[in-house]
Amino acid sequence: MSDMLIQNPQLATLVLDTGETAKELKKEAVLAEGSRLLAAATSSSYAFDRLRYLKQRFNLPIVLNDLSGRWPQEQVWKALSDLADGLIELAIRATWPSFASGRNLPEEPPISVVAFGKLGAREVNYSSDIDLVYVAADGLDEKAERECSRYCESLGRVLSDKMGRGSLYRVDLRLRPYGAAGPILRSVTAYEAYYRLYAEPWEIQALLKSRVVAGMGLKDRWLRLVRESVYQRRLSDASLEEMLEMRRRIEEGAKGDDLKRGAGGIRDVEFLCQTLQMVHGFEIPELQTPATCDALRALAEAHVLQAGVASALLEGYTFLRKLEHRTQLVGDRQTHSIPEDDFARERLAKLMGLDDWQDLSGKLNFERRTILSLYRSILRQEPKTHDERQQLGEQLGELAPAFWHWFDVFPEAEAFYRSIAENQGSMTRVRQILDNAPRLVSGFKSSLQLTELLLSGEIEELAHPEQRIDRLPPDASDRQVAETYSNANLTSSAQWALGGPEDLETVLVTSAQAVVKWALAKLEAPFDVLALGSFGTGDMGPGSDADLLFLTKGDHAAAETVAQKLLGFLSGLKRFGFDLEVDLRLRPEGGKGLLVRTYDGFGAYEVSDMEMWERFALGHARLVSGNPDALDLVRRAAYALPLTSDRVADLASMKRRIELERVKPQHIQRDVKLGHGSLNDLEWIVHLLEMRYPERVEAGKSANTVERIKMLGRSGLFNAFEVDALLAARRHLLDVRTWIYLLQFPADLVPENPDRLTRLARAMGLSDANEFLRQHEPIVSWVRHTFLTTLDKVSR
Repeated sequence: MSDMLIQNPQLATLVLDTGETAKELKKEAVLAEGSRLLAAATSSSYAFDRLRYLKQRFNLPIVLNDLSGRWPQEQVWKALSDLADGLIELAIRATWPSFASGRNLPEEPPISVVAFGKLGAREVNYSSDIDLVYVAADGLDEKAERECSRYCESLGRVLSDKMGRGSLYRVDLRLRPYGAAGPILRSVTAYEAYYRLYAEPWEIQALLKSRVVAGMGLKDRWLRLVRESVYQRRLSDASLEEMLEMRRRIEEGAKGDDLKRGAGGIRDVEFLCQTLQMVHGFEIPELQTPATCDALRALAEAHVLQAGVASALLEGYTFLRKLEHRTQLVGDRQTHSIPEDDFARERLAKLMGLDDWQDLSGKLNFERRTILSLYRSILRQEPKTHDERQQLGEQLGELAPAFWHWFDVFPEAEAFYRSIAENQGSMTRVRQILDNAPRLVSGFKSSLQLTELLLSGEIEELAHPEQRIDRLPPDASDRQVAETYSNANLTSSAQWALGGPEDLETVLVTSAQAVVKWALAKLEAPFDVLALGSFGTGDMGPGSDADLLFLTKGDHAAAETVAQKLLGFLSGLKRFGFDLEVDLRLRPEGGKGLLVRTYDGFGAYEVSDMEMWERFALGHARLVSGNPDALDLVRRAAYALPLTSDRVADLASMKRRIELERVKPQHIQRDVKLGHGSLNDLEWIVHLLEMRYPERVEAGKSANTVERIKMLGRSGLFNAFEVDALLAARRHLLDVRTWIYLLQFPADLVPENPDRLTRLARAMGLSDANEFLRQHEPIVSWVRHTFLTTLDKVSR
């Protein structure tokens, strides 16, 4: 990147313009910019130079978003892949017209370019080769096919030849039928015959990660070829054994530090994932995807992999791919190995957001041991033994891979297995976590201390774990802050899952507030902080965002600077596992607005520009830190306008938009956060009545949902039965949402799958799915009915 900026100093503006660099990169943007550049090209060499410039221009924001952590790793890979797709198509546009001229060839090239491997799966590295094959449309005569073969050779040179700006991509054509000995171009019918009659099992497996990237005329036919060749009704034992044997040979030939091919490396995750896709993909079409991360999530959704196992594989795969990227960033090297000299290792650790090589080495060994353990256990590659580990695995059945993944990573793992085998209470608690709260497993395997407390049962006796955040010293390191917060929430969630206090949301709110206040004190923040949304109402679930609003009476410029530092600090904690997402989008003007508003600026906005839905959101405000005057200012804005029928109509329109835009139609009855009869409906019931009768219900006296429901009862707007029903509905919906999260089911959705619904029911202490539905359906139906009648009531 440094060399590129020296070569193109005008691109330095991208480094400073975060709004421009943060935009999601799509192939369409590459094509649009590339078409403009090619239109101005005066020669073929200049056109090829423009394509290489285009790669530099788009690589820069990708790297910036990657290193800053603004983009998750999957988005980085997809952006690099879309860039490659676009450049391949632009290379064809730049070369085909002149090649076809005078050769009696059609205006559009009668060929498709198919990508395999990383590009086929949209998982490209910074320094990847691109595996391509060229496919001709059926019906070309011999001369045209020969000319098109020559064109494919020339296209490969355009992509791979070096110029002043380097090459576009190294092109590898060895995955075509018969490898390097085969013709460079074959008809689609010839490909279909080859994969049906002659392809070896490893070639069928490679076909899984393929897609048409240019010349879309054959896209549907290629997809059909993949489906029919890869996802057969039954994968033969001989084919599976041949694939396993090839994987063993590759692993034996790899160096120990090979992130890609070595034991517990990237290829183990990909191979395991692809094998399961090939075994189950015929019966479960959702598994038919080339992308590894998408496939892992689909395998969990289909219950082929236990949710905790899929999560561990995703975590390990993402970490290894990120580390592979970091090794390639320096010098644009095509490498998959850890550097050997000390300085390079320390630099690599810093690039990974870790303190030093020791931290990186420990994390790397941890993830590789986890992947290797899961790979061997799932593919039945474990050595046959009769020790405690194996016996416990037999007791746990389908939970065994997640169990081994948890404890195999610890030093002295054998001692843990002996202890669990001897203590039925330990085994019961471990089984409860594995079965009902698999999302917590990754946290426990990262903390030997908390795992020991779980096994001993002491974890259930720890009082107020969130108070450990309050006791953090002012000079605590980022790692210490992140780990203290994560461990407090892990402890609280585990206590709840094991039958502890019912109001987990209160503990989560307290933890989030404690870490925000600690950061505010550390930075000596010169502004007031208010909580909004579920953070304000006390209804946070695990994984909820913390909605905040910043106001100041003082120097706005200084407050804005500290607010930026605060967000940067909290974002930086994520590299140590901190998972609290701070959201400021409810501030005036949303994402485009200033981070901090002065009291006068907020007041002016309230008078001139504030919409009714913003006032509705401000009704959930609660003071986190600072001057109570800030809360008074916000409360006045929330209730400044009487709730007329026209304003109710505006709010109702916003509610419909939320349901239409944020909930899929097929999920509207199942989404416990935003669907019909959901927590959102319940929130609207309470707050519509507060806005309609502010004096009667003491509106703004408390943001806490429980207290507000009770006030509705005291005001006579609900009778005692209705108050109890609202409180019970809130408790039920919060519990369902939390169990869905801990079970790692799709966020906020009551599952349709009978097995998953039964797991949810049993986690909640119910006998089966039918008992859950008998309890759940009347509650959501009553909440929805009450919301609609409340909306009608306040409209009059």
